[in-house]
Amino acid sequence: MAVKKSEILIFTSQFASMLRSQMPLVSILDNLAHDTPGKELSAAIYDVAENVRHGVDFSDSLEDYSPQLFDEIFVNVTRAGMNSGRLPEALTQISEYLTKADAIGNKVRSAVAYPIFMLAAFFTVFNLMVFFILPRFDNLFKSFKKELPIPTQILLAIGNFWRDNWFVILTVMGIAMAAWIWWITNQYGRLIWDEFKLKIPLLGRLWRLTAMARFLRTFAVQLHNEVRLLDALELAASVTGNRYIEEVLYQITNDVATGISITQSFEEYEIFHGIVLQMVATGEETGALDELLISAADYFERILDNQVQIITGLINPILTVVIGIAIAGMMVASFLPVFDMGNVVK
Repeated sequence: MAVKKSEILIFTSQFASMLRSQMPLVSILDNLAHDTPGKELSAAIYDVAENVRHGVDFSDSLEDYSPQLFDEIFVNVTRAGMNSGRLPEALTQISEYLTKADAIGNKVRSAVAYPIFMLAAFFTVFNLMVFFILPRFDNLFKSFKKELPIPTQILLAIGNFWRDNWFVILTVMGIAMAAWIWWITNQYGRLIWDEFKLKIPLLGRLWRLTAMARFLRTFAVQLHNEVRLLDALELAASVTGNRYIEEVLYQITNDVATGISITQSFEEYEIFHGIVLQMVATGEETGALDELLISAADYFERILDNQVQIITGLINPILTVVIGIAIAGMMVASFLPVFDMGNVVK
């Protein structure tokens, strides 16, 4: 089912607000199903309402649409909210969690959008030069038995190579990209890549902050709504977006299951040293683990925001200058023949 995250977010926010007004659950679901613009989500809510009307547990009905519409975290937190009698609060927590998770994704996407745009612009200008402008100058100079300026000859040689071999080059690039995608979707390859990319200067820190912010907030929201510790750890591990960190968290889950304390389990792995370990240790000691983890998630998100601004502040001007110089060089090489046109005609 193709349902946007924004639709789930709006549904959850409206659901939480209507629950606080003490309306019956089935009536709320019927109203939301009628008012939800997305056909897939609307149909799913109608089905859930019908199940609840016939006595099926609400969270069990949601689970029928997991993970296509409602992921395991959504279902678990909802179930915990139903069992504790705090469903409106649980849904509010989910709404805030979805908002924060979406914000993290938007920050990361914004960091890469401008470089992609600049590279696309460069590639477009290069192809216009190679396929339309330079060949005309080349034919004109050849008709007068004159040589093109050296910069133009160099650009023309590069262009001719690309024009004559573009299919082979793109095929090789496509095969290489397909091999790369196959490797990183393979469990072993993804594990190696995700561990390696955390060590890349600048970008590695960005990936680590993103994974930590996702994990901490997901873990905290579940604990706050009384989801079982081991289930909360395991589900929080699955949303990090980094297979290496995910595997480490699964190992921590196994350690905790054998009776080792949460703090001791996190201490074994250097990647969690610092603010994460400090918050976990303090939270376990004081019994306020969920609150401290939310504070830690807020901290990592602030750092992530600053890091994105720093990286874009460094990369975007440098990329603009480099591509600007490259495009200017192509323009100069392309229009040098125009300046020599008088000598050619003579």
